[in-house]
Amino acid sequence: MFEKLGIVTNIWSAEMESGARFDELMVEFSANGFKDMEVREGDYLRNSEFGERIEQLESAMADYTDAEYKTICDAVWEKQPYETKHTTLFTEIAAFIEKASGLTLSYAMSHPWLSSPKDSEADTQQIVKAKKLAYLLCPAQPRLRLVDLDTEGDIDASAAIANLKRYDALLPDFPMVFAVENARQTATLTLKLAVAGGAKLTYDETNTYRADGTTVNPPDEFWGAVKMTDLTSVHFKQKTEDGVLSEVGDGFVDFRAIAECLKTQDYTGDLLLENTPTAHSLQDALRSREYLRNC
Repeated sequence: MFEKLGIVTNIWSAEMESGARFDELMVEFSANGFKDMEVREGDYLRNSEFGERIEQLESAMADYTDAEYKTICDAVWEKQPYETKHTTLFTEIAAFIEKASGLTLSYAMSHPWLSSPKDSEADTQQIVKAKKLAYLLCPAQPRLRLVDLDTEGDIDASAAIANLKRYDALLPDFPMVFAVENARQTATLTLKLAVAGGAKLTYDETNTYRADGTTVNPPDEFWGAVKMTDLTSVHFKQKTEDGVLSEVGDGFVDFRAIAECLKTQDYTGDLLLENTPTAHSLQDALRSREYLRNC
C-alpha cells in the first residue's frame, strides 16, 4: 500500500524559503517514487518562482472565456497547438508541465468554507480561480481541496453545506474532485458536512489528536461512520507531545490500524505524506515511507 505514497508540497517550505526551486524538488521526489503530489497553497509557494507564475496565470484568466482557458490547459498537456494572449507565460507553464509528466498534481488551499462568506462574489471568484488552477495542474484527474483553519466555535451546518454545494456547482464544464479536510472540527462532523454538500473528504487522523494525546473525537468513531467512496485522500504525519514530527515514527497515530481499515475496505484514493518541513525533506520522506511499509 505505501509503495504509492505521495506528498503534500508544504513539506518543502523550509527548503524553498532557503532558495530551492519548486520544480526541481518536484522532479527529485518523482525520481524517488513519489508520484502523487498535492500542491499546498502558502507563503512558501507564493514567494517562489513557481508562485509568480501562478499569480500571473490568475491575472491572465480574466482574458479568456472558460471554454478558451480549458482548451489551452488540455492542449498544453497534450502538446497540441493552441492560441493564447500570453505567449511567454504559457511557454513557461508548458515547460513546467513537461517536468510534471507522469505525476498526478492536485491543489489545496485554506478557505473558510464552514462560515457564510462576507462577500459572496469575492468568495465565488476565489473558488473559480482555484478550480481553474487545479484543472491546469492535472486535467486528467483534477482535484481541489479546502481546509478551514479559521472557523471556530459552533458550526452553522446549513451555511457550510450551502457553501460546498455552491462551490461544487461552479465551472460545471471543468469536471473535478472537490474535497474538504478535517482540521479544527471533528473528522466525523467534517465527513457529515462533506457528504451532505456533495464533496469528498481528505482525512488526516493526526488532526484529531490534542497535544496531550487525547482526541477531539475517537478514530474508531470516524472509521465506523465513513465509506471508502466518501474518501479521496488520506494524509500521514505523526504527532507526539512535542508536536508534529519531521518524519513518521512512533507516536499518537496508529498507522497500522489505518492501513488495515483502508486495505480491508478496498480504499482506492491516494496516500499523502505531510511531515513538518526541514532542510532535508527527501530523506525525511524516504525514512517515513520505509517506516510505513513496515507497518
